[in-house]
Amino acid sequence: MPLELTPLTADAFDDWREATRARLVSLRQESGMHVGDDAVSHVDAVLDELLPAGHDTETSLILTIDDGDARIGTVWLAANNGVLFIVDLAFATEPSGRQLDGLLDELTTLARRQQVGRLSVALHSSDTAGRGFVEGRGFEVASIQMLLEPLPSRAAQPSDGAFVVAPMTPERFASFAAASEAAFAEDLVASGRYSAEDAVVESHRQMELELPDGIDSEGQELFTAHVDGIEVGVLWIGIRRRGGRPHGFILDIEVAEDQRRKGYGRDLMLAAEREAARLGADSIGLHVFGFNASAIRLYESLGYRRVEERFLLTV
Repeated sequence: MPLELTPLTADAFDDWREATRARLVSLRQESGMHVGDDAVSHVDAVLDELLPAGHDTETSLILTIDDGDARIGTVWLAANNGVLFIVDLAFATEPSGRQLDGLLDELTTLARRQQVGRLSVALHSSDTAGRGFVEGRGFEVASIQMLLEPLPSRAAQPSDGAFVVAPMTPERFASFAAASEAAFAEDLVASGRYSAEDAVVESHRQMELELPDGIDSEGQELFTAHVDGIEVGVLWIGIRRRGGRPHGFILDIEVAEDQRRKGYGRDLMLAAEREAARLGADSIGLHVFGFNASAIRLYESLGYRRVEERFLLTV
């Protein structure tokens, strides 16, 4: 007997919302994605944004997952830009492989019925049930959120003694901002999450959000790296708050194309640690696209761990 996905009834919505809120807070705290009350405020913001009209929110679909007479869980869906997003997947009991296969079949059918070409789900490192759903079923890692905490105590000696990191000049900033925005749009397309047109819009939106006042934007630190007077890379760190303390976030890091495979990527990452520590942070995070295997290897070799991964499946 196939699984059945049935819209959640209005009278069950409040209990579902309360249980989902508690679950999402716990996952964020356990994975390290957010700390303490940060997780609570973040989850509340997500729920308010995605469910402004509660059960009657037209842009969200909450379904129960039933296997015969047994209710095995719920799935919360939202569609955008040709992608069906699994916002949350919760199981009441550990599902069998047959049930997970059946769930994927039902979601694939739903996506095709809505003329949506891809399924997407973001999973925290602590979400073992969710990972059981994506593993071995054709999903690919689209992007990863990584964290280094606490900042390690290590001798941050560059591979070349002439490697120098200095604040970016206003003159350099203009070309950097244009190149960074264009490159991020290309990465969004390559990740499979956006069309070329939507990627340009999203990249520009994020650039405006992070750098409203250009190089003088509050909480933004931009650097260039030089060796013997030649620019070899750029580094952009945003200063956030994490558990009430400063937290560094690497927004962009790039080694010049003709200077790669010389160890400068690692040098820039170590420089990011030093700058974050100088600004009072004891943790640093970053986002990396799943296709960037060499960067992922570098970050993990430095001690970064995955706290959240977004998976994509073409249906």
